[in-house]
Amino acid sequence: MNETNTYGGDENLSFRQIVLNYMRKIMDLNLRLVTQEANIDFVKCYKRAVLGLSDVLLPFFDNDMNYAYEKFLEDYDLMMRETTDGRMIKDVSGYSSKSMNVCRTLFRELNKLLNRNDYLKSNVYGEDKSEVVREREDDEEY
Repeated sequence: MNETNTYGGDENLSFRQIVLNYMRKIMDLNLRLVTQEANIDFVKCYKRAVLGLSDVLLPFFDNDMNYAYEKFLEDYDLMMRETTDGRMIKDVSGYSSKSMNVCRTLFRELNKLLNRNDYLKSNVYGEDKSEVVREREDDEEY
């Protein structure tokens, strides 16, 4: 997946802009249709975007997020042991779906962290102050 850098070297970005750019990238990836041949590259790109967002937010992790991140590391390690032989992917379909599930879970936890701490206040998804974004309890994994 060849993406061009959209940030100039002298461009100053606020913390909020950096977080929103990561969020936008991850949501754009969620909407992308990917061919089977490009699936592994897509999964790796999605993982890098989610981990990049977690790196940016790391100084702001609370106890819930620290627990979620540790769980992510354990789940990711287990997924890698189940789907690779250490260097090579044994089961491409299993690797893709399990990796996406683990990374999506981390992304959701990062969203909850942002919500708990009101880092983005309004305008995250274009809502005004009278609208409230609520987490869906019935969201199923694919």
